[in-house]
Amino acid sequence: MKNKLLWSMIIVGALLIIAGIILGVVGAELLNIPFIRMDLVPIGVGFCGVMLLGSGITELVDEKNKTKEQLIEEKDERNIELRQNAKSKAFDLMINLFGFSLPALAMFGYMNEVSFFSLIALYFICYAYYLYRLKSNKEIM
Repeated sequence: MKNKLLWSMIIVGALLIIAGIILGVVGAELLNIPFIRMDLVPIGVGFCGVMLLGSGITELVDEKNKTKEQLIEEKDERNIELRQNAKSKAFDLMINLFGFSLPALAMFGYMNEVSFFSLIALYFICYAYYLYRLKSNKEIM
């Protein structure tokens, strides 16, 4: 089941990359959707494809190269703890960089009000969930 999902991600990613290239050549006006910046539509579509394709290929290659011993070892508590620690460090870095980059982009004029406040709301939702999980984990211990 997981392989089918990964292959679906890869196929959709490849199709989005192709669509981004086609929109870049033909023009995004072909869609008849009133985007504010038509020149960024192919880049956005292509980037979504790159993210899906990269994630799918990475997971598929990682899963294919595992032996039975590695699959058993993956469920070991130490390895789970190491993976959770890495995710924790990545979240800490992301939340700090994201928090500084939003006002910087707004101050330099690269962001409009709608996108700024949408991303700020997303930032606060993620941070509130982090605080909730931190509190619930402390109660468990």
